[in-house]
Amino acid sequence: MSKGKVRRVVIVLLSYAVGSVIVFLSASVLSRILALPDLFPRALLIGLILGVPISITVAWIYPKIGLSGGSQPDEHSVNTLVSESHTEG
Repeated sequence: MSKGKVRRVVIVLLSYAVGSVIVFLSASVLSRILALPDLFPRALLIGLILGVPISITVAWIYPKIGLSGGSQPDEHSVNTLVSESHTEG
């Protein structure tokens, strides 16, 4: 387990928590203004909770997304893809 991956997951988790609170509070105010059903805030909360493992998984698998130009594949994966394409064709 690398410290960089763990650090990235913690940053994503904290960012997700702050963003979720902002979205939930905004949606609860808007649901009153727009007269949305009472089920809307609960459905939104369930959706936000279900998004936590997805965001953690993506942050763990792709730790370089969003850092200086996006996700860069490592040399081993590029060499594997190149060797597979030469053997198939």
